[in-house]
Amino acid sequence: MSDLLDLSFTHSRFHSLKMIAVIADDLTGAAELAGIGLTYGLIVELAMSVNPQSTPDLLVIATDARSVSEQEAVLEMTEVSKALQAMKPELMYKKIDSVLRGHVIAEVQAQLAVLGLPKALLVPANPALGRTLVNGHYYVHGKLIHQTHFAQDPEFPIKESDVQKRFDTKSEQVMVLAHQADFPERGIIIGEVEKEADLHIWASRLDSQMVVGGGSNFFRAILDALTLEKQLVSATGVVGGHKLYVCGTAFGESISLVKKALNDGHAISYMPNALTSSCKLAMVELEKWVAEIVNYFRQNRQVIIAIDPTFVDNSRSSAIHLRIRMAMAVQEVMKRVRIHELIIEGGSTASAVLRQIGISRLVPVQELAPGVVRSEAIEQQELYITMKPGSYSWPTELWTF
Repeated sequence: MSDLLDLSFTHSRFHSLKMIAVIADDLTGAAELAGIGLTYGLIVELAMSVNPQSTPDLLVIATDARSVSEQEAVLEMTEVSKALQAMKPELMYKKIDSVLRGHVIAEVQAQLAVLGLPKALLVPANPALGRTLVNGHYYVHGKLIHQTHFAQDPEFPIKESDVQKRFDTKSEQVMVLAHQADFPERGIIIGEVEKEADLHIWASRLDSQMVVGGGSNFFRAILDALTLEKQLVSATGVVGGHKLYVCGTAFGESISLVKKALNDGHAISYMPNALTSSCKLAMVELEKWVAEIVNYFRQNRQVIIAIDPTFVDNSRSSAIHLRIRMAMAVQEVMKRVRIHELIIEGGSTASAVLRQIGISRLVPVQELAPGVVRSEAIEQQELYITMKPGSYSWPTELWTF
């Protein structure tokens, strides 16, 4: 057994904290961990590429790996891992989806190759959100995951609750283990988690010969192992100006919330059918939609744009072109209306929007709820961007419809 990873370094409020680096496979996941860093009083930077001159306590790099092909994801993971390795962080954490969507195994294999390490420990489950991995099976609020809405995910539908079976076709090196099991010398370990205490046990078992990754609460457990104290972060408040809500998912709880807001008389603008149903972009239809959104802002301070699930087919190609069109609409609206608060649901949608409007660096300022983080844009003055993972609930103070 190799030496345990040294987690004894002290927080920079007092001495010198060696940098922690995070690579996330989508933007909302990156924002989520940046928000966690805020609660521990860390100096945090969230970016979409690596700047070798960055010197924060916590550097979070948001890739778009979950929204591209496996080959592209592996290439991006390789490049980012090499760039971060050159910065010599104390710990490099691979943020993955809590229910293991995405090109998880291929990306971790790429990271193992770059770092020259024999094994990886991934602890994705999050009991605080009702997401547990017990006896090899993944559950969401006590229900097998393939029996939940995750089975209808447009890009990574989950049809199997047995995690070992899910990844058997990916690699013979993947194994699902309980926290008391011995580590193998090589391979990718996916750790079982039934309760919060299990996360802390896994955090105590890290060693210097493994890639470390998982969900948000495992990252919290690791920060707790660093003996960092949580800090009270002053809230600036999501107030004033025009707010544009971008609901980029046509599945789950968001659908009913948007529909209720529409029925209650709030300003809702659905993407026109002509834009959802065709792979060929009709600029005339896009312009009509943008004009409708702009017109809503003449009478309202907050507007929701969303996708009507009635006109959406459940396919990866559809998901890709929908978020691109959503991003184009946001860009055109922002040319005509001064938006102060941009509130985006869904990591892939957030990434597409930020790339379209030219935002690549953010300073997280407030964690509104676990996983929901408000940040200040560096490239545009007086613009705040709040991102929420698509599968997370809206905080009541943010969803005010």
